[in-house]
Amino acid sequence: PIPWGVLDRVTRNRLDKLWGWRMCGIFGVLADEGDAVLEEATVAARSRRQSTRGPDATGVSTGAGWALAHERLSIMDPSNVSANQPFSGEPFGEELAGLHLVHNGEIYNCEELYAELEKELGKPIKRRTQSDSEVILHCYKHWGVDTTVAQLRGMFAFVIVDENKRLPDGRPEVVAARDHVGIKPLYMGLDPVKKRVFLSSELKCLHDAVDVSREGSSEGPGCHVELVKPGHVWVRSIQGDNATGVRFYKPEWDHDDFLVPSGQAPSAADVRAGLKASVKRRMMSHVPYGALLSGGVDSNITCSLMVEIAREEGWTFNQPDGKLHTFTVGMEGSPDVTAARAMAKHLGSVHHERLFTAEEAIAIVPKVVYHLETYETELIRSAIPNYFLAEITAAHVKVALTGEGADELFCGYLYFRDAPSSQALQVESRRIFHHLHKVNLQRADRMSMAHGLEAREPFLDVDFIDLCMRVSPEAKRIVASDPTRKHEKQFLREIFSSPESECTPGSGLIPRPLLFRTKAMQCEGVGTNWVERLQEHARGEVSDEEFASVQATFAAQNPPHTKEEAWYRRLFESHFPGHSRLVHVWEGGCRAGGAAWKSGAYTREGLQVLGDLRHSYMDPDGGNDAPVAN
Repeated sequence: PIPWGVLDRVTRNRLDKLWGWRMCGIFGVLADEGDAVLEEATVAARSRRQSTRGPDATGVSTGAGWALAHERLSIMDPSNVSANQPFSGEPFGEELAGLHLVHNGEIYNCEELYAELEKELGKPIKRRTQSDSEVILHCYKHWGVDTTVAQLRGMFAFVIVDENKRLPDGRPEVVAARDHVGIKPLYMGLDPVKKRVFLSSELKCLHDAVDVSREGSSEGPGCHVELVKPGHVWVRSIQGDNATGVRFYKPEWDHDDFLVPSGQAPSAADVRAGLKASVKRRMMSHVPYGALLSGGVDSNITCSLMVEIAREEGWTFNQPDGKLHTFTVGMEGSPDVTAARAMAKHLGSVHHERLFTAEEAIAIVPKVVYHLETYETELIRSAIPNYFLAEITAAHVKVALTGEGADELFCGYLYFRDAPSSQALQVESRRIFHHLHKVNLQRADRMSMAHGLEAREPFLDVDFIDLCMRVSPEAKRIVASDPTRKHEKQFLREIFSSPESECTPGSGLIPRPLLFRTKAMQCEGVGTNWVERLQEHARGEVSDEEFASVQATFAAQNPPHTKEEAWYRRLFESHFPGHSRLVHVWEGGCRAGGAAWKSGAYTREGLQVLGDLRHSYMDPDGGNDAPVAN
């Protein structure tokens, strides 16, 4: 590993140019040969709209009827500059000639895939780079796209142009795929009239490339933009230029009537081992990495496992001090800030905070809406502190692990307390799991990428998901009258529970008051009154006349119910006019609104009982004296 922390910025930038494992933004265009949209300068200009995803460089490759672009954010340390994307097969040897790839994400099992390929082929694979992206080309060449996407483990969105295969009209074969859960985004813009297809990590690159006013018009096939669904692959020769792909991720548990086969439910030890393995995979990096720490159970567990693994492996987080660096956002005295300080003390981490005010939150809203590419109220509220958090984190590391996904897998939201049965709980868990890519993961991706930061989500490892969904829903159910089951995510909490005598500062273990802290949505956990200030400001931003006008304008597509919603809608339309249908809006204006049961825990205005979020570390004598780094 490179001793990154002791290098000056100039040296870091020089090393950047040699790296090949990277998070990034991808962009692609398919059109008739000679179409102006394929010109290199035009493609580069559109791709650079998402340059915060990859601030190091823009790469473009073009061919007959296609163009690919890549915005580079360097993460891992390959052998040479040939790792710069887009990848074109010729430099990789004759067997990959004619293949071209852009990839956004990380393939954590790339070494296992190489081993499997070499075993089948009976010879070594000649690698041009040490990039995880290169393995996608080798897998596609030898296995085809279906087996490739089924075998990949990680987060990914990629496009492959295969000039070795041709459609009847002479155009090259093209495949595009998005990971199982949708951690990485992929938009597709389709214009059958002009015979154009656009593919992009972010909406901002293609929103004005397709005339959606002709969507489904009588002039002919409609023009439209779609968000490619998670776990889907698009093959041009099969789906044509007017579809967004077919599903390849079809887990056994994904139906309402699924029952865990007798004797096959994972044990608590299985779940702990599975999560630890997932965290360990995501600690593979040659640059400094840290963790986002809210002081809630999910991030506490993630950080605790990181410290445990580092001790076992002798890893140093690629930091000169050899310590885990943790990052928190909130208002002074908030539940998250006080709990995170206490957890950082027990971890022995170098702790960084970004304290913000309500005024700062209000001022950043337009920028958040632009990067987030939504007008959904609950999501914007939670993204505002995330924007500040990513900003401070990116100033110290390029990679950070997060706790995203645990609430969907272990039924962690407060409204699950009202679930009438374990079956209803399981159905609701699946419902919100499938929305992850349009809410939590959209927030995590866009806010981190707005600052060139890679976020990694160990709870959303595809094999760990399968394990969790096989845990009996009855074990996840909240039963207020049972002391052993009265907390949300009690099953997960108990797995990581330790005797208080062992939870000493620096132990890495989780003190019980933090392990059993009440779940807080981030917009409440970071401060309990700033949302009210935000809503008050929104009422001043939108007049009664404008509110009525906005409601009428969007009566057929998610009409706003409050002036806060109307303000966000105005900001969204100023950047992405005509694309409101791409935005996911929760039924009833909040996550709980679409559940099969009614709950008073959440409304479109937010969490209703803020007193539940209070914990002992918020008290003056709560032992909350952990040092905070600059």
